[in-house]
Amino acid sequence: MSWLDAAPADGDRRAREWGDLLVAVDGEGGYELRHRADRGSRRTTLDDRDPATARGFVRRDDDGRYRPFAGERSLPTGWVVAGLDDRALLRAVAAVYPAAVEEWADDASSVPYREVAARQTGIYERISTLSREELIDVTGAVCGNCAKRREWDETGDDTLPVDRGEGTLPCREPCSFLVAAAREVLVDEPPDEQPPEQPAADVPPGDLTDPANRYRVRYRRARGTPPTHR
Repeated sequence: MSWLDAAPADGDRRAREWGDLLVAVDGEGGYELRHRADRGSRRTTLDDRDPATARGFVRRDDDGRYRPFAGERSLPTGWVVAGLDDRALLRAVAAVYPAAVEEWADDASSVPYREVAARQTGIYERISTLSREELIDVTGAVCGNCAKRREWDETGDDTLPVDRGEGTLPCREPCSFLVAAAREVLVDEPPDEQPPEQPAADVPPGDLTDPANRYRVRYRRARGTPPTHR
């Protein structure tokens, strides 16, 4: 854990951010996890969570809605997982960001969108027809709300003009949620209905079939024009 042990002082402890997590060396020689937004909160004001249940409670945001992908910037706040040794810390981090530590350590080559699209079958096969402009906008809509740093582009020889994000966690290829979002971009919306301009709070973030879904709205805003019907 030299990456963390060599971290600069953060008040009376050493800590680093890992996505939306704050990973810290606690005062008892172990490690703790909490949301980075709770950096300045006293431990006694946070819910003490069992690391064995981490995978379950981080799947929903502060409003109880299911988080459709691990990197979504909706990680719940107000908790702490403390007293962790090296192995327990890695397991707890993996519960929040599966395989992120391995991907960071492996430093593998990125996989471009077109390569991912070419291997899709069934209902997702059509995402290979997504235009570059549509890809730029759907990438901004989805990846713009992700804690990971995008390292993939459209092909291996280009650069998408979309903010890659900051931080340590690498995203080496389009995730399954972006693939699903790309498919919905290509699905016709009723031509006689005006799509909503604001996301509906009661529409789950993962329900990409609803025009009032937050990511559908983010995509339309990025496009700046009504959706193209195909």
